[in-house]
Amino acid sequence: MAGMQRNDVHDGTRCEPITPHLGAVVHGFDLQRPMNGGQRERFLDAMARHLVLVAEDLDLSPVALRDLATGFGPAHMHHPDEGVVFAEGLPEVLELRRDASSAHVFGGGGWHADVTFQKPSGYLSFLHARIVPPVGGDTGFASTIASFAALSPAMRDLLRTLNAVHSYDGPGAPERKGLTAVHPVVRRHPRTGHEGLYINTMFVTRFEGMTPEESKPLIEYLERHMTRLEFTCRIRWKPGQLVVWDNRFTLHLPCDDFAGHPRHMIRCATLET
Repeated sequence: MAGMQRNDVHDGTRCEPITPHLGAVVHGFDLQRPMNGGQRERFLDAMARHLVLVAEDLDLSPVALRDLATGFGPAHMHHPDEGVVFAEGLPEVLELRRDASSAHVFGGGGWHADVTFQKPSGYLSFLHARIVPPVGGDTGFASTIASFAALSPAMRDLLRTLNAVHSYDGPGAPERKGLTAVHPVVRRHPRTGHEGLYINTMFVTRFEGMTPEESKPLIEYLERHMTRLEFTCRIRWKPGQLVVWDNRFTLHLPCDDFAGHPRHMIRCATLET
């Protein structure tokens, strides 16, 4: 991970790291429309280095967000569920709207990665802020690459042998067909070669071949480890911000601390190919 603290500059694009392990504010990328080949590759290089990218002062319609995101992979089509609203009727774009009297933040149930409960699984998520509270409503991110590197060699070797069962309904619920998938616990980044953990307590119910009771202590330990402060960054939202993150090597947590204030965001998640 050496060199990630520098201010990376390339062909007019620039990345300002937020922490040594995770996150950068990007400048010079044209994010109002689908990217051409050269800028797309530079953006993917920045994603590989920083895992979470923040761009400011954008005004993206749901259609523009979909078109930008699907330049990186097919869109995830969320199945109908309570609280799921499609922006302007587009099945590729979720509308995450909370008014001042609402009591629930979409995705606020705990640290997680998007769309790990299916194959192909989640790749990049694009979240665009329209209305944000004056204070609060931040999103925390955690690098599962940095946290994996900090484990002991013996623990890393053990985890490389395990697969985990990911279910949309989470621990304690039946594993529904089409909303349940098995993935390796350790994944290797295709660009950097770094290994990262691929597990979260929102969707992972057990390790393959083990019972939930046998699996629970290690799953809970790994979440505590992955979300240690030194592996995280925190994004404070502004109107017009776009945050893009790699679900294969990060977890995120929406902070539900802005009761009494509205918030409106739109999100498009892409899938691996």
